[in-house]
Amino acid sequence: MNILNIRRKTFHMLVFIFAILYLGAGWLPAATLSISTLVLFAIVEVWRLRDPDFPLKIMVNRIIKPNEKNRVAAYFYFVLAATILIFLFPAYIMIISIVVAGVADAAAAIVGYEWGKHHYEVGGNVKSFEGLIAGGVVAFLITLGTLYYFKGFFPVTSLIVAGIFVVLDYFTPPINDNLLNPISTAIALALCALVLTI
Repeated sequence: MNILNIRRKTFHMLVFIFAILYLGAGWLPAATLSISTLVLFAIVEVWRLRDPDFPLKIMVNRIIKPNEKNRVAAYFYFVLAATILIFLFPAYIMIISIVVAGVADAAAAIVGYEWGKHHYEVGGNVKSFEGLIAGGVVAFLITLGTLYYFKGFFPVTSLIVAGIFVVLDYFTPPINDNLLNPISTAIALALCALVLTI
């Protein structure tokens, strides 16, 4: 896996601080930090996109994709998703959604890059079935383990979350996946809580 992707995935993992803070200190500290970070990132992105002499350009370019140089970068969407989840969903849903989006996506990228042999292309993105399967398995295991910690043993719900991850990762909708994946996972978990009692 190239160094840019490693940097990006590592930087995205910083959003887990919100989840840890939510779990350990409660809603208010997590919400305060997420809003503060979102505002900071919004200022950085507006400044970066408007000013060719943006002073942090070298640093930001180390964590964004080449196609994000003229549009809002993925890290902003991930913090936006975390902030939305903190305000709209219980702690366990927010935590599962963020961890699944971050870790399963990283697993899919790493396995696909290192061991992917069977490739497919959707919307100009080349991916592998090995990466897709790895991401789905990781999404299932994270959901199963985290739900077990918070609520109990719910394999069907975990399978639904993994299925949603696989479908979104396969079809790659035009909405940024750092925003779409966590919110889709959270909605699925909320519906499962209503219909299946998780």
